[in-house]
Amino acid sequence: MVKISEIVHFFEQKISSILTVDDYLPTKKKDRFVKEGGFFLRVADGEGNAQTIKLSDTEMTSLIADIAMALEHHRQAKMDLYAEIESRRRES
Repeated sequence: MVKISEIVHFFEQKISSILTVDDYLPTKKKDRFVKEGGFFLRVADGEGNAQTIKLSDTEMTSLIADIAMALEHHRQAKMDLYAEIESRRRES
């Protein structure tokens, strides 16, 4: 298993939450089949309480596509807000 990413958030100089993404590669099963790889997403608080979810390659692909689409909407909304602010600035 390989750690892909870890994001740590702090509040009042203490760890408040941690998001960790680990992956595991596909493996050969009985020399005839391939067992699909996947990912572990783990969310923990600063006290060590954690929840982990296992996603298949297919589920992770879908999640990444959904996040990419949402991120594009965020970027467009941000650009629209900047344009609105600039337009109002020019009018005054």
